Amino acid sequence: MKERFMTKERKDNGDHKQQPISRRKLLTSIGVAGAAAVLGAAAITVNQRANHGVTADGKKGSALGDGLGVVTTIEGLKAIPSPNPAHVYYVTDRGKEGHFRYDPDDLLSRDNTGTAVAAASGARFKRVMETEYTSVTWFGAQGDGKSDDFAAIQSAIDAVSAAGGGTVFFPAGTYIVSPSLNKWIRLRNKVNVLGEGASSVIKVRDNAGDYFAIFYGSTSEPLRDVRISNLKFDQNPQNNATCNIDLERKDTSYYYQFCIISYRYDNVVVDNVQFDPTCGVNSISLNSDTGSMAAVTNCYFNFVMAKGSGTYDNSAVYLNGRNHLVANNVFFAAPGQKARGAIETHLGQSVVANNVVDGYYTGVNLQAGSGEGDRCDMTITGNTISNANQGIQIGPYKTFPVQNVTITGNSISLANTLHKRYLTTGITNAGWTNDPTFFENITVTGNTIVFQEEPEYRSEMPSTACGIGFTHNSDLHNVVIGGNTIVNPPMTGIHIGSLQKERAVTNVQIVDNIIVNPGHYPSPSESLRAGILLRSDVTGVRIAGNLISDRYDAARGVHSIRASDADGTFADVEVTGNLVQVKQGGLWMLLSSSIRTDEEQSRTKYIPRFPPAEGTFGKGDIVWVTGEGGEDGKLPAGYKVTAAGTAGKLSGVQATFAADTFVLSVNDASSLRTGQWIRTAAGNQIRQIVRISGQDVRVAEALTAAASEPSPVTFVAPQWKPFGRLGSLGALGDTSGATLSELEGEVNRLKEALREYGIVSR
Repeated sequence: MKERFMTKERKDNGDHKQQPISRRKLLTSIGVAGAAAVLGAAAITVNQRANHGVTADGKKGSALGDGLGVVTTIEGLKAIPSPNPAHVYYVTDRGKEGHFRYDPDDLLSRDNTGTAVAAASGARFKRVMETEYTSVTWFGAQGDGKSDDFAAIQSAIDAVSAAGGGTVFFPAGTYIVSPSLNKWIRLRNKVNVLGEGASSVIKVRDNAGDYFAIFYGSTSEPLRDVRISNLKFDQNPQNNATCNIDLERKDTSYYYQFCIISYRYDNVVVDNVQFDPTCGVNSISLNSDTGSMAAVTNCYFNFVMAKGSGTYDNSAVYLNGRNHLVANNVFFAAPGQKARGAIETHLGQSVVANNVVDGYYTGVNLQAGSGEGDRCDMTITGNTISNANQGIQIGPYKTFPVQNVTITGNSISLANTLHKRYLTTGITNAGWTNDPTFFENITVTGNTIVFQEEPEYRSEMPSTACGIGFTHNSDLHNVVIGGNTIVNPPMTGIHIGSLQKERAVTNVQIVDNIIVNPGHYPSPSESLRAGILLRSDVTGVRIAGNLISDRYDAARGVHSIRASDADGTFADVEVTGNLVQVKQGGLWMLLSSSIRTDEEQSRTKYIPRFPPAEGTFGKGDIVWVTGEGGEDGKLPAGYKVTAAGTAGKLSGVQATFAADTFVLSVNDASSLRTGQWIRTAAGNQIRQIVRISGQDVRVAEALTAAASEPSPVTFVAPQWKPFGRLGSLGALGDTSGATLSELEGEVNRLKEALREYGIVSR
């Protein structure tokens, strides 16, 4: 693929940088030196004798060198009655300068004024190609910003195509073109288009009205081996008041305003081109299920909405086919321009790398192929996406799956409160189809995703706004999500599993991510407000080493990690070594009992002395006493918790609450933490705290009684059962020869010792 994307210049010199092209190389200098360059060893001298040459005004006059060199014009060539094959005719028309020879064997070539000129006598003059570049000015293009150069550009492309291929060159200038409806400039196989950079401008004329495309390729046989480079396209939308881009139109389909489009293609490269301003449905569209080898590199796009519906769908680069490269481009849209997508590719074997996107709703859209056995094989890396509403989306095509995708090292900054669109996400599956399929072999690592904070509720924001999410109604296999930084996700930091909770999730690793302020958006859908959320039929998932932080003084998130029995089924799932940082209280870690957890949630705990002064203990916990002291034989080694509770004393805390709710409003939450067990005086209700935010304390089960007036709240002490007394009882005296009464007393003392030691109950 690399070989086919390389241009001739690059193959020759091995230099991957764009080489500057001097006009000296392209345009022959006027005079003897130019003629000498063409004739080689032939000596050219100025001869004052009259000959059969023709002067610049078309009249018989002086010639160069023994009748071999003639200075003339295009019109002068056409007027020569009997041209001489030995002569070289130098044309001096501005923009058409160059040498021509008479071809006595050609009587049929069409006069294109650029490379072939037909005289009135029927003679054909052929331009001597002193460079590999064919200038559009040879064919009459003025590049003056006023003349319509549309036909001249087409003539240049056609002439180069007829010669077997080459490069059409645009010297610096502004070339006005007049596309309309189904009138466009046709690209040809093996014909490259080259300019001098931003100074070579192809500009749509004022009030061009509706048009389909500026450059058009093919709908039948593929457009092959074409490179378009070092140009600037100016679609001039601000001065086109008579167009109407509206995808609901039925009267015509020729209004899309593409800059470059081909429905069949093979090996097409667009590089170092500025599209400024650009306004069409796509600036570049290479759209074919059978297309291959497309590259868009080092280009600049500035989208400006054209006259029309004002909301039409648009993507700067749209590639459908195989073997794509979109790299090192810059995409810009000012606020209010409603630029939808910067990059959209379909089918696969795609690399999207090192692009800068600013102001588009979506940075990158990638969609799977539509053929049996198609794989995506997509890599999205090193892109910087700013002021977006959605960063990167990948999705299936109908029931065709998404396979083999790597998304790494991208920086995504979302302006969700600016755009106020329906959905805001960082890296997620797309919702183009609801047909069940599968996603597999997905790696999402080392990305930075930052949202704007969403402190106020708005009805159009759905509950699926997340940093990284695979929630499509499809199976999900072999996924790594690691080392990402996600800041201010409105709902979920990382969301894995279908929203319908119907599909299988297998072999997923979520590790070493930093998630800040997840679920801070005040949505009533609290089950989705989590740092990490796991749903569906889940097997083989590891969640470890993640840092989940709520930076607000009063916590706004709800869950740190959620994978509850209400969310799905879980087998071989492990949640270990995660750190939750909250200024106040904590976030709710709601896990199914089938999930393996680490020592923080283990059943074994240690205290220096009994009873403990503080701490929360769950039913079934084993608590070992590590301190010294106590009477030998009477000190238990530890205790088993028979009823959950929180040790210590809670004083001065009062609360009000309503029945059938989960939240108490307390006067002082400073001593409260998630996981603690409390008792309300009103209704004698025992509940466990799962979340604290300001003065609001949420409990795991609904309250059955109300307290309209402040009611005391206290800790519920755990219940203990001791085990394993340490040391031994004191020795018992020898009872030999004792009386029955003395033996009875000894037995009673032994029974009491056994009771004290905990062997028998009292």
